[in-house]
Amino acid sequence: MKVTSIKGQIQYAPSIHNICAVIVTYHPGMDFLERVKCINHQVGKVVIVDNHSSESCLQMMRKLPTEMGAHLILNEENLGVAAALNQGIQYAIDLGYTWVLTMDQDTFAYPTMVRNLITAYNDCPFREKVGMVGSSYHEGNTGKVMPVGKDNGRRPWLEVRGVITSGSLIPVPVFERVGPFREDFFIDLIDTEYCHRLRLAGYKLIITPRISMQHFIGNRSKIRTLSSNTITQNTIMPLNYPPFRSYYITRNTLLLACKSDFWKESRWAVGMLRFLIRYWLMTVLFEDNKLTKIKYIGLGITHSLISKRGKLRCVSH
Repeated sequence: MKVTSIKGQIQYAPSIHNICAVIVTYHPGMDFLERVKCINHQVGKVVIVDNHSSESCLQMMRKLPTEMGAHLILNEENLGVAAALNQGIQYAIDLGYTWVLTMDQDTFAYPTMVRNLITAYNDCPFREKVGMVGSSYHEGNTGKVMPVGKDNGRRPWLEVRGVITSGSLIPVPVFERVGPFREDFFIDLIDTEYCHRLRLAGYKLIITPRISMQHFIGNRSKIRTLSSNTITQNTIMPLNYPPFRSYYITRNTLLLACKSDFWKESRWAVGMLRFLIRYWLMTVLFEDNKLTKIKYIGLGITHSLISKRGKLRCVSH
């Protein structure tokens, strides 16, 4: 394991052998085994944390320890994405891994994914300040390259203000200093909150501009609308999340944007509120099951006002 000293800090450079991948599952599809296979040879170990999937899913996943050497952690209830990530990362720490790669169950890792992440970190001149290395990706519903507007492929790394959880490489010493993912958020805005906390702690976030995976955001559908001159068409793509996600998106965004350190990143907080308003408008105007989703949006607003956190117990998910 290669150790380098940077400005008085001991840092372990990432390599295939000291990276453990943590994948959180909840009723994964039958192609999940192939997705695990795509990442298994790129890291030293894979740990899968399941949040109480169906028995048919568990039968499929029980093949992984023998076929690929993966480790399974099976929760007896849905503890949420954040808690599952924390479980998997703690397992990696206990085994002595110094880097963790967090993955969603529906993310398809390209063969060069980990190599691209390692290159981005090694070529970054402020490695001692890097808190997380994220991936550029093809968004599975639209085919667009995300993040939008980045100079993909021409540079080994780019600095950003945030990354998504899936396809992100985290140094264990940073995780131990900043703390675990926020479990009371349960599912949505977990990555946004963690990136915010990293920035406040003085860390920087970078991505590899080289497209490294396919990842799906919501269940987008295309809706054609006419512009004001009725000649050109615009395409609107609502996220179409299930109703309970409207609750978590609303509650967690408001809790995060209006927290006590709002003024430390006021422009970012205002941007979060703008995102939420756009999400509400898209949901009400263009999605199905509007009344139920409006109900959960209202519940999310109410719970944010009384600072209620944790899992929403009145729905099944």
